[in-house]
Amino acid sequence: MPKQLHYGTTAKVFHWLIVALLVVQYPLGWFMPDIHRGMTPGDAMTLHISFGMAILALIVLRFFWRITHPVAPEGSLPAWQQLISEAVHWLLYALVFATTMTGWLFASQRGWSISLYFAVPLPELAEGSTLATSIGKWHGTMEWSLLLMIGAHVAAAMAHMFIFRDRIMQRMLPGKPMGVRTKNPKPAVVVMKPARDRV
Repeated sequence: MPKQLHYGTTAKVFHWLIVALLVVQYPLGWFMPDIHRGMTPGDAMTLHISFGMAILALIVLRFFWRITHPVAPEGSLPAWQQLISEAVHWLLYALVFATTMTGWLFASQRGWSISLYFAVPLPELAEGSTLATSIGKWHGTMEWSLLLMIGAHVAAAMAHMFIFRDRIMQRMLPGKPMGVRTKNPKPAVVVMKPARDRV
């Protein structure tokens, strides 16, 4: 399948919806009551898990959209930057998926009865399983790993926008994509004729 030069509207919607949910999700997780043995999930925990399930569904859809609608790396970037950019994107997908799945396992192995947005019961995954317990304990580590990777991603985007000014970030911003500077543009060749030929 030929690769597109720019991200389409659907990819942008997926991207910014996930960003918006993560902006809500992290503070909600940090300010929840401490988790202890025998506790039951309150409203904050129910919302935290519900947002996590929404993020999980969106990242899976975003993943399959990316596979079926591939986007070519920006041609104005050096090869090593293109490689790093691709690696960071796929790592972000993996970390978002791992963070949400370990959160679901964390809730399941505790036997919590969770309803998505207080309406739809959430299926439990391997309640009481030793493996689920071990994986669930990685949830906090995944959260911090994802946050660090998001920070690096944002820092790179800001550098392209304000330092390099190459409009790389325009590929994911709303609106029509704008052109970027080409890599090593070739100067125009002017052929000079001898003076006797210009008479």
